[in-house]
Amino acid sequence: MPSGKYSNPQKALILILIFFLVAQTLAGMLHNSVTWDELFFIGQGKAIFSTGYMRFIILSDHPPLSYYLNSIFLIPLKFDEKTWDKNESFKIGNDVLFNSGYNYKTILFLSRLPFLLLSVIGALYLVRWATELYGAKAGIAALFFYSFNPAIIAYSGVATADFTAAIMIFIATYHFWRYVLEQSGKNILFSGIFFGLAQLSKITAFVLLPLFVIIGLTAVYRKKIKFKLFMRHLIAIFLIAFVLMWAFHKFQFGTMQESMPVGQDYSNLARGKISGLPLLSDQLLFVYDKLPLPMPVYFGMVGQIFYLSSQEKDNYLFGEVTSKSVWYMGILSLLLKTPIPLLIILAMVLIFNKKSLKQDKLAALSLVAPIILILVVFSANNKLSGIRHLLAIFPFIFILAGSAANLKTNMKRLIVYSLSFLYLLSAALAAPYYLSYMNILAGGPGNAHKIMVGANIDQGQDILELRGFMRQNNIGRIKLSYWGSVDPKNYGIDYEYIPSPYFQPWQNDYTHIAKSGNNVLEDCSERKGWIAISVTNLHGVHLKNKSCYDWLKKYEPVHRIGYSIFVYYIN
Repeated sequence: MPSGKYSNPQKALILILIFFLVAQTLAGMLHNSVTWDELFFIGQGKAIFSTGYMRFIILSDHPPLSYYLNSIFLIPLKFDEKTWDKNESFKIGNDVLFNSGYNYKTILFLSRLPFLLLSVIGALYLVRWATELYGAKAGIAALFFYSFNPAIIAYSGVATADFTAAIMIFIATYHFWRYVLEQSGKNILFSGIFFGLAQLSKITAFVLLPLFVIIGLTAVYRKKIKFKLFMRHLIAIFLIAFVLMWAFHKFQFGTMQESMPVGQDYSNLARGKISGLPLLSDQLLFVYDKLPLPMPVYFGMVGQIFYLSSQEKDNYLFGEVTSKSVWYMGILSLLLKTPIPLLIILAMVLIFNKKSLKQDKLAALSLVAPIILILVVFSANNKLSGIRHLLAIFPFIFILAGSAANLKTNMKRLIVYSLSFLYLLSAALAAPYYLSYMNILAGGPGNAHKIMVGANIDQGQDILELRGFMRQNNIGRIKLSYWGSVDPKNYGIDYEYIPSPYFQPWQNDYTHIAKSGNNVLEDCSERKGWIAISVTNLHGVHLKNKSCYDWLKKYEPVHRIGYSIFVYYIN
């Protein structure tokens, strides 16, 4: 944190807020079992460190930074070298967690811990930027909103790419804002480094390209920098980022065809048969098959992600399963996953603090433009999986809301203090089920499944609590439909399988089923006895038969495991 800007009581308050952030994140980390995506992430960085191999299947979905991060504390541990022989990322993750000789809870904790540390770094950047813009009180207020936000707490303790991308996008934007104020070599260097780290986190970071151009050209228009100088510096920033990205890909060089993961054939996509660009099929195939490129696995992954973003994907909204993301789903997720007091405070800032925001239009643009760009990007494709894809929006919202600390009248400040207390209370009531938090507009997390499911409520995180419920009630075996990537048997749960999404890696004959999902037969007949079902499956979102469990909806669950698993007993 910048020296000389905070009094000693303010410094103490900053440390207290960070302490609460860490404590709440640890509570969520220790409660949550392996979430859906984590099985595919954990151990992948260790695999790359151990083998130098850059063709693991996981790299066809995300750049490598988050994999390196989740393996930082795994590096000293000893694993059987055969663990890395498998090209399938879920098998590597499964063996690292459950077949390594270490307790899986230890591995899971060590894999998640770097993301908590990253969250603390993000918190320090947040308080710094808010302070530079609006003063120390606003900086502390922004940190308060960060430290007690259920989404931030939840994803600070989950080993996936979403939170890494959110923090890197935020830090990169901060350094670029610093650059347009002062065109120093230091600011150019840090802008390039964090732009590169953001691109290494997730393809979502592509929003930084138009964002930097918009902010930079605005600075040119406002005569803070000359156009030619800005263009030279922008090229320098991109070159620094490129070299960094290439280094993280071990200076890989070759064609996409020879560098993509084994068993992955993208030739049809390259030919344009899938991409809808038949006129460019020969050119695309040449680039894919013949043109040597630096870090070709990255460029192949970019093409794959853009392709997947245009494909249909099951979603659930207001009781109906849809094959596409409705354009307003991102906005709705943001409204329902953000505590109401924060939304009101933000509205107060926009209504009563407009003059303060207008005084520095470049700063306001740097805070507002990322929010708009990210919402536009995810409103225009089908890959949105709830609030986790929108996490990068939150730090910018916190800074804007933090400026409420500068509202002038006592009445306005009293309202802000009262709303802040309610905001803190919402985080306390959410513990430790931060991943499932939904505000009262959604009916709270207990009723929100009628509006949304999937990543906004259910990521398979409550299965350990189901095991505890079974032991407390002497339930030896349960009929289970589970939305998760890990076989419940690995948690010591004895279950009878009932229909679950076919593409989960614990399914029988997973490889075969993953390639021929249309041939899956689901026995949706009614069952008796003890039944546990993930809410995502209850609504049939990823099942072939979307009405598979309609028969179960006429019963009330006898118990709810968190907010993501319903338990029934039917005579």
